[in-house]
Amino acid sequence: MRPSHRLDPLLWPAIFLAGADATKGEVELLIDPRDPALAWLIDLPAGAILDLCAPLGTPFAAGPATHTLLLAGVGTALPVLLFVARRYAGRLSIALLMSGEKGYLPPPFLLPETVEVQTSAAGDGALFELLAAHASSSPIRWADQVLFALPPSLLGQAAAAMRAARLRWDRGLAQVVVAGPLPCGLGICRACQIETRNGWQRRCVEGPVFDLRDLR
Repeated sequence: MRPSHRLDPLLWPAIFLAGADATKGEVELLIDPRDPALAWLIDLPAGAILDLCAPLGTPFAAGPATHTLLLAGVGTALPVLLFVARRYAGRLSIALLMSGEKGYLPPPFLLPETVEVQTSAAGDGALFELLAAHASSSPIRWADQVLFALPPSLLGQAAAAMRAARLRWDRGLAQVVVAGPLPCGLGICRACQIETRNGWQRRCVEGPVFDLRDLR
């Protein structure tokens, strides 16, 4: 996303949608004012025209046997979890766990009342304390599906949390939206590649949602 008719920035900064209303033709964004690549959006007047490029990749989809959904994440991909929570609220039992810095987490009032929300302002690493991976009460134990929203640096901790909480961890149980730059959004530059069991794959085409078991 960038201002229309401008080449600054030359490449589109990546941003995840927090909501969408097809009947109104509207989308909702959550902007971190600390991010200089996106802070300019806050001051745009109503009616401003933007240049958008939407990656055509793999989305998250709840399985037919899913009744309880656990959402857990940090950082720039957190809006995805709000999008999913809103989409499935009222149909599934949903818990959303978020961690980060105080004052920069999405406020719970953006979510339906049926969504259980737990937050920590103790930094990104506190997410795995919320998950309580080594405790018998870990929410990972009861979830039919888990959707993480994480940067690549935390993928290993997410996999460790899954292994600690579940004796059996089948494909499809844990999926992850991998945050990070998507410079071209079209799969041409290959700057967004991530290593998987099937070789290097592009987040903007084969992702941004991957099965956590497939990531190295």
